[in-house]
Amino acid sequence: MSNKELKEKYNELFNLVKKSVNYWDPIGLLPSAPDDEYDMEIGRIVALLGKVDSINTLAEGIDEIFTKAFDWSFTKEECLPIAQKIWEDVRKI
Repeated sequence: MSNKELKEKYNELFNLVKKSVNYWDPIGLLPSAPDDEYDMEIGRIVALLGKVDSINTLAEGIDEIFTKAFDWSFTKEECLPIAQKIWEDVRKI
């Protein structure tokens, strides 16, 4: 893949994950906060997608990302629905 293709693929994944995470709004910041409130965490989730092999592993990663970012106590179970959504959406592209 060329750099351009890689960038396009990353942007597609980023936008897909962003739509799901912003809808989920785990901290309840939207719509009051800027639209890019979760962009740092979304970037980490996109990077994680290439390393996980199951929805459970993705949920654990999302839990860790948001727990560290917001010093908020998340559980894997709370993150399973969003992990399932992202997993299914990513498999469609």
